[in-house]
Amino acid sequence: MLQFMVEKLNQQLPMHGMISDIVLRSDHSLLEEAEGQEVLITFSEAEDEKQPTATIHLFTLAEEDSCEIEVEINYPSRLQDEEIQGLWTQAKSLVAECALTEKRRFVEAGKQAEVNVVLDYHFVVQMPRTEAEEMAFTETIARFSADLGMLVKLGT
Repeated sequence: MLQFMVEKLNQQLPMHGMISDIVLRSDHSLLEEAEGQEVLITFSEAEDEKQPTATIHLFTLAEEDSCEIEVEINYPSRLQDEEIQGLWTQAKSLVAECALTEKRRFVEAGKQAEVNVVLDYHFVVQMPRTEAEEMAFTETIARFSADLGMLVKLGT
């Protein structure tokens, strides 16, 4: 399923930005007889450190014919409170299920050194078995890719 998902995303994502890295991680638990795999895809509008960057995590679920897609978009620029609120409003209009996390770092009381804003959401897709499911799956991946392309442009 992971290979299938990477192929489908590799077809759709370049229409909306650029993939800069694809990593396959394999984890083996020392406590349990379990091994898991995860694919990480790094995606952005352009190769620029000041641009928002999305990390797409792909996990195969226990059923083996479904995959969880988890997205984290890091907005590295120094956003003001009203800009963060605007980002949140725009993101919610694209992906209603998204969450926004702020992390603020202060060097001393009242002196903020850094603000890190992360937007994240996730959903599950099933391996298509019929032609109708294939069409719905392709539409879902195309919509996801278009939405992600717009989300990485926010806050710039």
